[in-house]
Amino acid sequence: MTDKLAFSNKLRWEEGYKGVLSFENDQDIEFALPAPFGGIEGFLSPEDLYVASVHACFLTTTMTRARKYGISLISYESSAEGIMEKVGDGREITKILVKLKIKADADKEKVKAMVDEAAGRVPIVRSVKTEVILETEIL
Repeated sequence: MTDKLAFSNKLRWEEGYKGVLSFENDQDIEFALPAPFGGIEGFLSPEDLYVASVHACFLTTTMTRARKYGISLISYESSAEGIMEKVGDGREITKILVKLKIKADADKEKVKAMVDEAAGRVPIVRSVKTEVILETEIL
């Protein structure tokens, strides 16, 4: 792998508070301002996508670390919740709580060590200022 990678997308405004993100693999995501801020119900918001980005990166990083540790996962299930609060004169997602339930073909101590290492290596988490908390249950 190279030292530098680029990730890009395009954005098109549709109407009102609604837009479409387009990616190089021809996938599109419609999004809108959240309804509590005067936006549209039924669409993902930029805030949803932000929390999902952190959440998804936990999975992919865990898979990479599991391979390094020689661990095969039997199950991986998680949930994530981002908390937005008023900070200064605006709002920020100040905290993201990720709750993970994981089962693997290794002893619990080895799985815990792998998850702990993975948590410290999640590229998206390392890139944001939001506090990210991981609660892990090893089955």
